[in-house]
Amino acid sequence: MQSRIPRLNLSALAGTVVLSLALAAPNPTAAQIETSTATFNEAVQAVKDKNFRHAAKLFALQAENNQHDAQYNIAILLEAGKGVPQDFTKALIWAWSAQLGGIEAAEELAEDLTGYLPEKSIEEVREEVRARLEARIKAGSADAVSQFASFHLQMLDEPDYETAYIWFSISTALGLKGTLEARNDARDNVEDERLVDLQREAGTIYESLNISLD
Repeated sequence: MQSRIPRLNLSALAGTVVLSLALAAPNPTAAQIETSTATFNEAVQAVKDKNFRHAAKLFALQAENNQHDAQYNIAILLEAGKGVPQDFTKALIWAWSAQLGGIEAAEELAEDLTGYLPEKSIEEVREEVRARLEARIKAGSADAVSQFASFHLQMLDEPDYETAYIWFSISTALGLKGTLEARNDARDNVEDERLVDLQREAGTIYESLNISLD
């Protein structure tokens, strides 16, 4: 499992980060570099060496390619202003993205960041995260489907249970792990008279998607 940078201990990273073991593919393509464990480990080593600028470049590259550990790590560096100018807005984009990707520690980081930002900036981050998820769904990402459902429960001022129910229904139909209970929990918060319409909408969206489950 890939290591994450421990929060609140940035100055001591050189002695605390544990590298995972992996072999780089020979003559890797750009896409492989963006997703490879070797690249992630190079970034972690850069942190150990206190070469934060290089670490930030590598984590940012992988964050853009939806590597959630890397998203968490670049969010930390952006919050701290290590290797990249301090930027709470960008940090929140990546912290929320990492949180949706299952990085539990990202939730606390995101809570801290929302305390630094005005509501206008937070709303801009919401729209950026929403747009990224929609683009991933359009590109065929199954993971983005369940993350889009979770977004409507976790990142809005008030949970949107109807939209969450639609997308968790789609996630469950796709066979995504852990979404059945989430779908049923969302359904429990939806008015009975809305269920038929929401189920029809979920069915229509489901038929329009071209999702890869590989």
